[in-house]
Amino acid sequence: MKKILLLPLILLLAARAPAAPPSPESAEGILSFADALYQNDDSYRAATEYMRVLHHFSEEDNLAKRALAGLGKSYASAKRWEDASGAYGALFERDPSDQNRLNYGSALYLAGRHSPAVTVLSAKSGEKPQFKTLATLAWLKSGDSEAFNPTLDGKLVAEYENLPRKSPAVAGALSALLPGSGHLYVERPADAFTAFVVNGLFIWGTVNAARQGRTETAAVLGAVELAWYSGTIAGAMIGAGKYNEREREVFFRRAEEGIMPSLTLAPLPDGALIIAAKRF
Repeated sequence: MKKILLLPLILLLAARAPAAPPSPESAEGILSFADALYQNDDSYRAATEYMRVLHHFSEEDNLAKRALAGLGKSYASAKRWEDASGAYGALFERDPSDQNRLNYGSALYLAGRHSPAVTVLSAKSGEKPQFKTLATLAWLKSGDSEAFNPTLDGKLVAEYENLPRKSPAVAGALSALLPGSGHLYVERPADAFTAFVVNGLFIWGTVNAARQGRTETAAVLGAVELAWYSGTIAGAMIGAGKYNEREREVFFRRAEEGIMPSLTLAPLPDGALIIAAKRF
């Protein structure tokens, strides 16, 4: 009777016993260790472990895809975008899903490889707004204005073309006519005030010294003023370039918000997904 009562208890305990962890040298064991390293923000060691899986188990497609996804997210976490694009590109070749395409295109974009990013992303830009926006931004950054793709976002292109810009030539000409006015044109009022006052003082000092017959002093002050005057013109022209670059950066930063993938998806053997909250 006791044996009969003990049997259900033994079966219950056996069912609750934890499964044995995978062998450290098995593919599952290496992947588990790599995932743990990644979750602890040790992306460099995690990348090494994912590469071990690729080296030893490259013929096993599902394991290789998991390793490539892990390798891509590890490189992305370390902002090694060129390496991340290589990993996501290899993953995309094995599994051309929309998520893998987006990760691949985004990594190319962040690596500065804008033309390939356009090619990868524009294939889906007619169907998905996220792909369309990112492909358009990549096209704008590529500078390939002769190859506009009709699947790109024309409104976003028009917004970029209508960004406020300052002409370096106009800034320089204004500064040449009235020191400080070029800086005022490029919206740097503090620099405009400094340029106006300093140039004015040097000019006044030079003229005053010349009127008093102090030619050597006038020559020295005139030489200094000439250098400062030339620097004022150059500074205004540089300021125009910085103004344009700042407007461009603000445009891209605003347009990129919400379109970069914020989740890295790694396929599991049963088709489920590991979701790791790592923003590009």
